[in-house]
Amino acid sequence: MAKKYLKYLKLIVIPILIIAIGTGGLVLYKKFNSKSTSVSSTVYSREKVVKTNLEVTVEATGTISGADAVNVFSSITGVVQGLTVKEGDIVKKGDVFCKIDASTTEQEVKNAKLSLEKSKLELQALENQLESLYVKAPIDGKITKVFVEPGDNTSTIQSTYGGMAVMTAGSDDSLEITIPFSSSGKIAEVYVSPGKTVKKGDILFKFDDTSLKNNIAQKKLEIQQAENNLKEKEADLSKTTIVAPVSGVVTALEIKNGEIVDDSKLMATITDTSKMQVTIPVDELDINKVKVGQKASIKVDDVDGKTFEGKVESISHNGVTSNNITTYDVVVSIDNPENLKIGMNADVTISIESKENVLAVPQEAIIEKNGKKYVMIANNETQNTDNKTVSRKLVEVQTGIKTTSMIEITSGLSEGQIVLVQLNTNSNSNNNRMQGFPGDMGMGGMPGGGMPSGGMSNRSKN
Repeated sequence: MAKKYLKYLKLIVIPILIIAIGTGGLVLYKKFNSKSTSVSSTVYSREKVVKTNLEVTVEATGTISGADAVNVFSSITGVVQGLTVKEGDIVKKGDVFCKIDASTTEQEVKNAKLSLEKSKLELQALENQLESLYVKAPIDGKITKVFVEPGDNTSTIQSTYGGMAVMTAGSDDSLEITIPFSSSGKIAEVYVSPGKTVKKGDILFKFDDTSLKNNIAQKKLEIQQAENNLKEKEADLSKTTIVAPVSGVVTALEIKNGEIVDDSKLMATITDTSKMQVTIPVDELDINKVKVGQKASIKVDDVDGKTFEGKVESISHNGVTSNNITTYDVVVSIDNPENLKIGMNADVTISIESKENVLAVPQEAIIEKNGKKYVMIANNETQNTDNKTVSRKLVEVQTGIKTTSMIEITSGLSEGQIVLVQLNTNSNSNNNRMQGFPGDMGMGGMPGGGMPSGGMSNRSKN
């Protein structure tokens, strides 16, 4: 009987024990596994609120070029002679770097001079004729006969009377003198009559001067035209000598000796190296921050240890898109570009905004929620020795300018306070990530309360 009971007991108890042991093991396994996955791997750094200088900048790289480039064109047709420069040469304003064959132009200048001199001589001869239009008394005496009247033509009077008038010499009435015609044409004025006493040099008659004065006026016009023609030829002659209009570097040379050029040929480009600039592409996300007149610093690898100063001169309104990224060209002038050369690469930093001696924390310390900004701080300066629980709270702050790493705190914190910055979070513990407020933080009044446990590294900024 006892044996049957023991056998019966084994049949009942042993399966129960097996089930209990298995169930207990499963519970222990789940409990252990659950504990291991629920342990937060979030790590925080301790960062000091510091006073520092902040500067917002836009950085880009570009190529140096001359600010002023002048194209030199030929203004006369001819053959290039005496070319003395090549690309890369430095020239000064007024330097001769080539000539155009001037043989034809020189002859044209000579001819223009001769034509002008001839016209001047002809004018002088016409003006001398003006004097002959006035008939004057050859001696002192008395007019006894007058043969002409205003409007008479000399050709008729001369053939009839042989002169214009008769006068006696002095007081001797027996000595008569016939006054001859000094010119030809129409009589305009008669100033004497028979019986009038005259002195040597008195004007007796005047011939009509209309035609002569017209000839003189016409000749003066011819002289003016001859003078203008000479100036043009001399100007053409000066164009055969090609000089540098500015001091600088010959950055392009488009001609060679013996080449025939016309009056619109681009001969060379000279860049003024005393004024240099760098053109940089600025991303569309930053372009609205950049303004004309903002200061900039320029560094060039080929010029070690020197930072050049400059400013924004112009901003393009036309963007250039490449690989879905749009940039805008910004031109920055360079002050005192000593030792710089065209084509060098330059790193440009444009100063957008700066503040000195302001409170700042790392940008990662800012937590945003419902349009407000907060930072996390520890309720005490030390954490428990078991490294499991630390009392934390959120403090609302106001912010100002921000750089790529730091952000200004305008209110809510004081210098030297410690803020907590989340470094990383276990991928299986998403509830511990600090995206806005942690789940177990109260939202009434000033947020506060216990936070999930986690380790902290001491990475304070001084």
